[in-house]
Amino acid sequence: MEASKLSEYYGVAAERCHKTITELYEACHEDNGDPITDSERLKKVVEVTTVILIHELDLCVEAVKEYNNE
Repeated sequence: MEASKLSEYYGVAAERCHKTITELYEACHEDNGDPITDSERLKKVVEVTTVILIHELDLCVEAVKEYNNE
């Protein structure tokens, strides 16, 4: 793998993380704009976000392993 391709993978993962964080902010609010006040509901939103972020960050780790032929 070329270094430029590795960088591309990092960029894709970072962009997806950014999108996920934006979606987290939106999901923390009701349709009318009020913040969610139910802690259990918010916990579920955060848990889903965490899983997505871990997946995207793992992409970076796997990409660098491939780059280094590990």
